[in-house]
Amino acid sequence: MSDITYPNTSAANAVSRGSHIEVVDSNGKPLMVMPSATAHQQQLAMKSVFVLIYNKQGKFFLQRRADNKALAPGMWDISAATHVGADEALEAAAERVLLKELNLTAAKLHYQKSQQVRIDDATLWSSIYSANIGTKTLTPNPDEVQDGLYVDAEELQSLYEHFPDMLTPVLVWAIEANIIFASTS
Repeated sequence: MSDITYPNTSAANAVSRGSHIEVVDSNGKPLMVMPSATAHQQQLAMKSVFVLIYNKQGKFFLQRRADNKALAPGMWDISAATHVGADEALEAAAERVLLKELNLTAAKLHYQKSQQVRIDDATLWSSIYSANIGTKTLTPNPDEVQDGLYVDAEELQSLYEHFPDMLTPVLVWAIEANIIFASTS
């Protein structure tokens, strides 16, 4: 889809391009480019990346979404997630969302897998990355993330069992699909 031009196509402005995404088929092959909101309204399959962050002890970072977010405000979510902008590389999207939401740069990302997932009314061709940031401190962007905490597998399971209404559909899917602690790096 490199023949599509955008008013502002520099790598530094991938965020602005993120409002246009590639709609994909069941194998993740791009079909067309359209605004993200339109793809959501029409429940079309979209590319996304999920980034799972771990600390030195192997605990998983949960973010609590800011109250101003349109989707799932104030709910606990996976470390970072975003739609992939049109003509944006998967790893570049992962790096973009880490910077935007967690002010995290230079994290060594490990590709886990890509798969089609159905979460609520959305179909996503999701590529999953992980990163162990050791003892690095996260400084979440308050416009994106209002709180965060590290949890181990037992603590995550307890949240899932006792407070499911406080978890985003993406986090519930990740727990049920056993992707969070199955592939720590």
